[in-house]
Amino acid sequence: MKFFICKDKSKFTKKQTVESYGEWSFIRDTKVKMWVGSDHMVLYCGYLIEGDINEACKNFSFNDENGNFFAVKLTKTDYEISLDYFQNHKLFVADKYGIEITNYLPYMTINLTDVVRKELKYDEYEREIMPKESETFYGHINSFVPPYDYIQDSKDALAQEHWDNIDDLTDYIHQCMLSHSHAINKNYANVVCSLSEGIDSAVQSLYFKDTPQYLYDYYPCDAGSIHKKLIKVAQANFPNTHHYTFLQKDNKEECFKQLVDSSCRWNSILPTCKQIVDVGANPDIILYGVNGEEMFIRDLIPHLLVLSLKYYDKDTETMCENIEKDIEPKKEQYGATYSTPSEENWRTSETFVKKFFRTYFKSETKEKWYLYKKDREEFEHALLMYTTPKLYTRVISGNNDIMCSSLYNDRRIYHEFFKMQNHFIEGDAMDAKIQKKILDKYDYECIAPSNDILLADYDELYDHTYEATIDHDTEQNI
Repeated sequence: MKFFICKDKSKFTKKQTVESYGEWSFIRDTKVKMWVGSDHMVLYCGYLIEGDINEACKNFSFNDENGNFFAVKLTKTDYEISLDYFQNHKLFVADKYGIEITNYLPYMTINLTDVVRKELKYDEYEREIMPKESETFYGHINSFVPPYDYIQDSKDALAQEHWDNIDDLTDYIHQCMLSHSHAINKNYANVVCSLSEGIDSAVQSLYFKDTPQYLYDYYPCDAGSIHKKLIKVAQANFPNTHHYTFLQKDNKEECFKQLVDSSCRWNSILPTCKQIVDVGANPDIILYGVNGEEMFIRDLIPHLLVLSLKYYDKDTETMCENIEKDIEPKKEQYGATYSTPSEENWRTSETFVKKFFRTYFKSETKEKWYLYKKDREEFEHALLMYTTPKLYTRVISGNNDIMCSSLYNDRRIYHEFFKMQNHFIEGDAMDAKIQKKILDKYDYECIAPSNDILLADYDELYDHTYEATIDHDTEQNI
């Protein structure tokens, strides 16, 4: 899916087919398609879930489309970029050495003098939607930030109470996921899935049950042997699976072997990147079940923020008492614990509830903590940040040069649970009722008791990002 666009043809020094349009010169592989009209052309890759991609090229309406794609519009002298709403891809733009546009960072003109930092940080909400997260190691290169207003979209959806029946919403989401899976199968012959023991992954993989399923466990991890047991159960439910164990002791070595995208902020995804390479299936697209938690506001911390808005009170003590009373019977729900409980995992839902009160009410850390008060808008903003999409798919697509998708990355359904009547959202949202109802349609039982968040020591995967990628980034790659 690689391409590179610039106005300086002399940069292409290797044996490549260089195409041109107006002042632009560019290279592209066969997966990047070209549409040419009377006054502009478009380089694009990906698919639409609905609509005609040729019409999207003609009108350059990609920002309004629903699908998985990137597109670059070229006139004779200018350009415009579009990414799908869920940013399943990452594009880079720079103008220090002339305008350069690509989805493969090593194609850029990079010298050691361009290095301005040797580590990349993500924000406290683990979201790469802020401008700071578009930075690379190099001062002149940033990843493209599309113009979507995720915060306002979530806020608008939460202000509605459109759905009053969970069965109706389940059927709607199911039909959308079916049509999305049909669009993927129509466009790609070789489809594979990344499968874990969790409910998000199980729901998605059931729409592609006969395709290869890639599973892994990590050793050592907080879930210990329980995680491996649950992986085996998931494996038994699908006919075509590939499983391996990723060893912590190999973190540095695997970072050097597998990491291609030096701007990556989620190196913990490398086990999946490694498996794609090692299995050798050369898939056209891989399904990775991201954004189920965000779509259903299913995690403990976002739910506590929902309750903070429900019980917001000038009397902080009363507010905290109401939240604690409400959350107590919900601590066994699916989304209330981060990672599978085991002897190695000391974290329980209580651990995160206490952390929440320390963070938002300064409990245990400030004298007369009950006098500490956040504005209602601060709780709302934190909730809205947690409901924005995570961008794991673009980590895989950028690092492995492969299409990567998620059935949860669908503009028709992403905000629909937010539009449930308030008593549903404030009720047992953490117990994944809609996903469980979809599993029931396939007579599938997910036995994992909690979120499939695999907590482990990934430090060396992150610590060696710069040294693992700098030589390749500064090579002459075109």
